[in-house]
Amino acid sequence: MTDPTSTPGAGSAVGHDDEQGRVSAQNPTEQAPVPGPAATRSVVVTGSGKGIGRAIAARLTADGWTVVGLERSAGSGTVEEGLCAAVVLADSRDRESHREAARVARALAPLAGWVNNAGITRTTPLHALGDPARAEEIERTARDVVEINGLGYLWGAAAAVEAFTDQVSGGSIVNVGSIHGRSSFVDHAAYELTKGGIDALARSVAVTYGRYGIRANTVAPGGVRTPHLDAQIANAVDPEAEERGLAEGPPLGRIAESAEIAAVVAFLLSDESSYVSGQSIAADGAWTASFGTLPHDAGLDARYGIDR
Repeated sequence: MTDPTSTPGAGSAVGHDDEQGRVSAQNPTEQAPVPGPAATRSVVVTGSGKGIGRAIAARLTADGWTVVGLERSAGSGTVEEGLCAAVVLADSRDRESHREAARVARALAPLAGWVNNAGITRTTPLHALGDPARAEEIERTARDVVEINGLGYLWGAAAAVEAFTDQVSGGSIVNVGSIHGRSSFVDHAAYELTKGGIDALARSVAVTYGRYGIRANTVAPGGVRTPHLDAQIANAVDPEAEERGLAEGPPLGRIAESAEIAAVVAFLLSDESSYVSGQSIAADGAWTASFGTLPHDAGLDARYGIDR
C-alpha cells in the first residue's frame, strides 16, 4: 500500500542520433540508447516529499542521479536536505505539471528515468452509494482516487515518453503500485481499480515503446513503514492488533521499510535491469505468494529464536 501522498517515475538520455536509436532498440548486440552513468542523467520522482517517494529520492540521489521532485505542498525540505536538485510544486492530477517537471529535469541533465509514486489510499464501499447520506462523499472519494492514482500515473508516463522520444533516447519508467493490484481487501474497489490499472499501464508502455529502448515496470509493495501507515495504525480501534496483522501477514514476518522499496525502484531504473520490462514486481515479503496464516515448525522457530 503506497503512501497516499506520494508518487514516482522514470526517464531517458541523449547522445544518439536517430539511426543509432533505431539500431540499439532492435539489435540486442547494441547498447540501449540511454546515456552514461547515473551522474549524467536526471529522473523525476512524483510524491517525493514524504513516505516511499522521499526514500526513493534519497536513494537515487545517493546513486548519483539528478532528482527532480513533483510535490503537492511546500515545506518538505527535500531540496534543503539535498534529496532533490529541484522540486516542482503542483498537483499530480494536472497533466501540465508532469510536463513542467520533465522540462526542469531536462534543463539539468538528459532525462533517463521517471518514477510515478504519488497516490492516495481511500475506502469506497460500493453499497454505500445507495445511501443518500453517504453517496456524494463516496463518489467524490472515488473520483479523487481515480484521478490521482490513475490519471496522475498516465500523465507521468506520457510526459516521460514525450521527453524520451524528443531526445531520441531510451529511458526507464517505474510505477509504485501495490499488492492491491493483484489481491483485494474489503471496500477498496476504486483503489484496486487504479492499482490494477497501474500494472496494465506499465505493460502498455513497455509493449508500445520497447523498440525505442523505453522500459516500464511496476513495484508492488505490501505494508510499508511510512508516516501514513503509522497514522493508520495509531488510529485503529486496536493499534497493537493492527500492527501485528500487518507484520504477520507476509511470511517474512515484518512491515517493510521505505528504503527497501526504494532499492527495488533504483534497480529497475538502472542499467542492471536493462532486459526487465512490462513487469509488476511484488516487494511484499511473500505476502501475495502465500495462502494466508501458515503453520510454523516449532523446532526451526526455537533454533531461530522466534516466539511469535
